This record gives sequence, C-alpha cells and structure tokens, in this order.
Amino acid sequence: MKLKMSLVGITITLLLVGCAKKELTPGVTDTEILIGNIQDLSGPMKELGYLLPAGANLYFQYINDQGGIYGRKIRMLVEDHQYNPQKAVAAAKKLIEKDQVFCLYQVIGTSTSEAIIPILEEYKIPLVAPATQSGTMSRPLRRYIFQTDTGYDKQMNVLIDYILRQDKNARIGLIYQDDNYGANALKGAAEAEARHKITLQKESYQRGASDFSGQVGNLMKGGATHVIIAGIVREPIIIMKTAAAMGYRPQFLGLSPTMDHRVAIAAGPAGEGYIAANFAPLWNSDAPGPVLYRKLHDKYADPKTLPLGMYSYYGFATATVLVEALKNAGKDLTRASFLQALNSLDYKGGSFPDFKWTRTNHGSSGKVVLVQVKNGKQVEISDWLD
Repeated sequence: MKLKMSLVGITITLLLVGCAKKELTPGVTDTEILIGNIQDLSGPMKELGYLLPAGANLYFQYINDQGGIYGRKIRMLVEDHQYNPQKAVAAAKKLIEKDQVFCLYQVIGTSTSEAIIPILEEYKIPLVAPATQSGTMSRPLRRYIFQTDTGYDKQMNVLIDYILRQDKNARIGLIYQDDNYGANALKGAAEAEARHKITLQKESYQRGASDFSGQVGNLMKGGATHVIIAGIVREPIIIMKTAAAMGYRPQFLGLSPTMDHRVAIAAGPAGEGYIAANFAPLWNSDAPGPVLYRKLHDKYADPKTLPLGMYSYYGFATATVLVEALKNAGKDLTRASFLQALNSLDYKGGSFPDFKWTRTNHGSSGKVVLVQVKNGKQVEISDWLD
C-alpha cells in the first residue's frame, strides 16, 4: 500500500513539474504560439500600422494552413501606440504581463522601439524585426533585438556616395524628422560629410508636420541641387509638390520609408525621377520573396482592403524571418531555444538579401538597392550597394 501511495505521489510530482515548466514559456501551448505586435493604428502612420500586420498575416495564414510550426499555429495580437513612445511602453507591458505573448515582433517606429528597450531587457523577451531602419536597433548590439533592415545611417552613406559619383560638384540638402529617426540619419550624414569633406544643408521638421514651405524655401535659397528626404510616405509627397509649385526642381532622394509606390502615385509629375533606397527586393519583382507574396495575396487578401505594395510586403517579408527562427528553435519551444535560434539564423529566404545573425551581430545585410520613379513607375537602377 505504501509503495502504491509513493508511486502516486511521484506521478503527481512529475505532473506538477511538467505544468510548471509549461508556465515558464508564456504564449506557447500545444496548439498555439502567441506573438505581440505594436503598431500605429490611429496616429499619423495609421495606414502603415494596418498594412504591416496584414502583410505578416498572409504568411502566418499560409504556415497555419500547413499545420503551423510543429502543430502550433501562430496568432498575433496588435496593440496601438499612436506613434507615441509612452504609449508604446504601456502597450508592451500589456502584451507581456497581461496577454503573456511569447515574443514581440514588428514594433513600428524608431522612438517607439527605443522606448521599450528597457522592457525587453527586464523581461528577457525578444523583439524580432522592429519596423524601423534605425541603426540603433543593432548598433550597439542589443541582446534582445534582431533587425532585418539596413540602418538609416548606412542608407545615408550610400545615397551621398551615389550623388557624388553622379555629380562631384553636387550641393546636397537634407530634410529630416527631428526625432530618433532623424538622429540616425544625421549620424550617417556626418560620416559621409567627414569622408567626402563636404557640408550638407540640413532642415528639420516635427513629426506629423504638413507644411514644408519653409524648409523647401531655405534649400532653394541655399542652392541645393540634390535633396535627401528622411521622412515616411506623406512627407516626400508634400515636399516635392511644394518644390514644384515654387519652381524648384532639385534631384530628390529618400530613405527607405519613402520608397512606398504611393509616393510616386500621389506626387504625380512632381515625383518623376524620385530615387529611394530599399533594403529588400521590390514587391513586384521576380525575386522569390515577392513572387510568393503576390501568390499569397491573390489567395488570401481582399485587394480592396489590402493593396499590394511595399509596406504589406514588408510585413510579409519579416514574417518569413520570424517563422524560420521559430522552426529552428525546435519542437520544445522556449524563449531560451528561440534566442539560440535567432543568434544562429542564416537567412536565405529570398525576401531580404541574405544575412546571418550571430551572438555578436543582430543586424541586416547592410545593403540597399536604389529605386527610381520612371514614367510614373518604380524601377531598380542599381545593384545591391553597401
């Protein structure tokens, strides 16, 4: 009788230990992996805040329809930070503490992503593919952040090098958002200025601005022949239309957030010739990632509510990276096994240029391709540059 009771006790103990182990992996059950996403759903970037997770869900649905990852389907919760760093902190705490997500993914914005770094460190929770190209996401090394995109600072170097190869006497101006995004762009500008022994004319604007007549007028007076725009989607449209109305036609260029094809459409003739850096293949190209993206869009999406384009492709592309890391983490998924998989990810998935994450490098390939608007359509005009 005592032997039977002992066996029962051992069995109960083992069951309790097993349950305890499961509790140590938030967001993971036998059937589901719960991830958290923080977007701007009601602020100045609300359109992008819809497009990114919608694009990611194309790939998640594709994976889930195949049975998920070791039988677990991916489910994504999306919180709204309104492009506000304080609200990003509150959203991150809710997702981690209340919703018990497994990891964070695709948090949009530089200032908002930087604001949650202490939370990532406190909870030892990974953030995969933050939706910002700021070099500060991976340089210096952030233990819990894994970046897929080439930094704004590196993009600035590439654009300035390109301008001066085309015209050694170019006078370069920069219109930048006066926040963490702009700060990383300024870092790259300073590096290029020192290397080429030049000085850029710099004009700042506040996040959410809609009047750029002062900045454009100053650049016109300064004689800038080339103007780089460190903005998102709305800003280059307004800037180029404002310049055209003033009779000012420099060569406009932009960092990757301005690469959205809607810039060319909305800017019209004022946007003809516009050049932007891009850290991924064009969404309508024949590269493997874009081909699968368009196929899944045809299968799962309503084109009236989810148009094809850069930002929904961006969401899709980062989802391919996340899924590969989750697969590599193995069937017994924990944050520790996931971090190990992230720290050894050798990505060749075709949605980004090939890159490899290690324990000392959580950055992207560091490459960009230049895309220009010609006859109203975007075409690649360079090889991959770094």
